[in-house]
Amino acid sequence: MADSTKPVLQRPPGYRNPSAPADTVKLPAKKPQLPPTLRHPGKPSRRYRRNGRSCCCCLCCCLFVLILVMAILIAAAAGVGYVFFQPRLPTFRVENVTVSVFKLMEESDGTFLDASVTVKMQASNPNEKLGLSYHDVRAKVDVADEDGDVEVGTGSAVDFRLGKRNSTLVMFVAVAKGVMVDDAAGTRLKTRYQSKEIRFAVEMRASVGFVFGGKSMPKLPIRVKCANVILKQTGGGRSSPKCDIDFIFWNFLS
Repeated sequence: MADSTKPVLQRPPGYRNPSAPADTVKLPAKKPQLPPTLRHPGKPSRRYRRNGRSCCCCLCCCLFVLILVMAILIAAAAGVGYVFFQPRLPTFRVENVTVSVFKLMEESDGTFLDASVTVKMQASNPNEKLGLSYHDVRAKVDVADEDGDVEVGTGSAVDFRLGKRNSTLVMFVAVAKGVMVDDAAGTRLKTRYQSKEIRFAVEMRASVGFVFGGKSMPKLPIRVKCANVILKQTGGGRSSPKCDIDFIFWNFLS
């Protein structure tokens, strides 16, 4: 007797029963949103940069205010000090000029000068509350002439201090040996020396600082110019006019 059952056919791959309920499509789960600071670890956020700029601006402002306050305090202290001390520049004048040697020798190759000149200058301190301290004192002595001054030589003096409203004499010795001069200038200088009409120019340089309470303040360079010092108008109680002073790029007539 033959078997009447039919063999069960297997479903082909990809077969879908149309009567079966539709499967629910699952969407991929969304990633949780991270705060800005955690999205890029190690990278500063914009808000952090703004805070850094603010700190930098605040620091610059504080520094500027500090410098401004210090400048105002220094200016105020300087003003108070000036009013209290009333500092004044020293005064200088040539007290005496002594010529121990003055020879003009005319030779075949020109005219030569031998000279030895001693200059005494009076340095005065007009300040009532401040002393003065002088260092590196040196001077140059020239003989004045229309065709140009003839340098006699340079001399130096020891360092010294001047008390309040005090004065002292500073002495320099300048020596010239075999200085060549123009023939016409040599003739004029010889005639003027014999009549004591010869004129000298003295230039002194030094470093000077104010002294208060026994302590010397920072020193500044000065240059003292004494022009047209006529030989016969010095000595014997006579003194030449006050000299000019150049003090830190300003010209003063002391």
